[in-house]
Amino acid sequence: MKNEKKKPCLTVLSGRAGCGKTQHMLHEIATQPGRYVLVVPRKDLLEEHVASLKTISSSNSTSLSVKPIHSDQSTRGNIARRIGDALQDAAQDDHVAVVITHQALFEFDSELLFDWNVRIDELPDGGIVSGSINLGATWQALDARYVLEPSERKGWSVARPREGIAPLTRSEIMNDVHRDVARLHRALTATAKKALINIQEWKDASLKNRAVDWMSIWSPSDLVGCSSLSMTAASYKGSLVDHAVRKAGNMDVEIREIDAGNKRTGDPQIRIHYYTDHLGSTKWWAEKEGVRCLVRISRHLEATKFPGFWTSNDAIKLCFDERFPGEWCSPKQAGSNGLRHHTGCAIIYSAKAQSADEPILELLGLSREDIQASREDEDVYQFVMRGAIRNHDFDGRYDIYVYDRSQANHLQERLSEQGFADVELIPVVDAGIMDVTRPKPATSKRTAVTDATSDAEHRKQARLIERKRGRERRESQRAEKIAAGNYRRPGRPKKASASV
Repeated sequence: MKNEKKKPCLTVLSGRAGCGKTQHMLHEIATQPGRYVLVVPRKDLLEEHVASLKTISSSNSTSLSVKPIHSDQSTRGNIARRIGDALQDAAQDDHVAVVITHQALFEFDSELLFDWNVRIDELPDGGIVSGSINLGATWQALDARYVLEPSERKGWSVARPREGIAPLTRSEIMNDVHRDVARLHRALTATAKKALINIQEWKDASLKNRAVDWMSIWSPSDLVGCSSLSMTAASYKGSLVDHAVRKAGNMDVEIREIDAGNKRTGDPQIRIHYYTDHLGSTKWWAEKEGVRCLVRISRHLEATKFPGFWTSNDAIKLCFDERFPGEWCSPKQAGSNGLRHHTGCAIIYSAKAQSADEPILELLGLSREDIQASREDEDVYQFVMRGAIRNHDFDGRYDIYVYDRSQANHLQERLSEQGFADVELIPVVDAGIMDVTRPKPATSKRTAVTDATSDAEHRKQARLIERKRGRERRESQRAEKIAAGNYRRPGRPKKASASV
């Protein structure tokens, strides 16, 4: 019997936040000769990791060459081309690390990573995205830039940039006045991600009520040609990346628990404060009553002169700006170490599944609860773990403020799983919104056209309607000419009779 070809393997370095997963990875890169690509969440962390690599290399007397690449550098040229050049230039080096961001990983051809050791710090944010949009007349601009090719998924096409067309720059994409169109452009120009769209021809998007669904998917399964692949992730199981790898089925996963020796010695008293029993959401916060709830929370934080680090969705940030002395941060803080001095944090935030997530839910077989767990719950956990409780010896009080009781319950369960023994929930009654109830959402069926059969039917109906309009237009013009006395019947005019 023939031996089956062994699948490539993704090694996931797991463990509690602050256990030393990233340091373990950096130490490997700096001390074991080889050609590495280190992929980090953000540019600020990139520079931090570069400094750490150089320090570890120096202290271990290794000759690691570190090549950071990101968009804030003065070097000209787009990121994808610069990364490709760096990989080619270092192809024969014995010990080198090219350091890039998660976003950059999506923007160049993954085949360039063949025979490189790829190390990814934290789960890549934005690797799996989807959306739904009514394009209207915008379809013509997209048709000029992107070609649609058949896909294995019925009713869907693979969208790729057309050859010979200069790609849009990041600034050109972000300057698009329509935010949803900008998101679609970014998905279609991400070279390493497969973009799918549920139309066969771009002109199908011009049909009345035609909602165009799209999704852009990246997973470690796309990196099967690299020499080795590992990732740090405290919450790999159940993540969107985990679901995507299992869906692809072409890669084994080994989860390795890491404990770098800094075991927890402190026993902090963690207090999770929540403001209301109803669920928060960006849709609710856009309504008058939802805004009132946010203002009440802001006033409470102002009254207590909240000193910790805090965050919120961008759309509601103005409700909290300049109200209290706390330090604002982005909600995406996975891997950050610069907030360890804080003994409190607040995160008024929602990242629940929306209608735009339907394509991903269907493709990966997920529920809305799965999306909430992998996005909102994970973001909240990663955020609160940036403070003093990240320090293994911290044994003081740590206060956390979240919007609703459901978030508090999920967070308490997660912290308990991580070994924190003293985690208590405290309702904030003083804010005055504990008993506010949200109206039940109206159940409305989506009536927009979304499938290939409907596209064909709508094209047929559109032709019939256009024929009817043409017939009515010709009849109207005929009546006008008859009334004006200048109507001439079809065909050649009769010759006048000759005089006798």
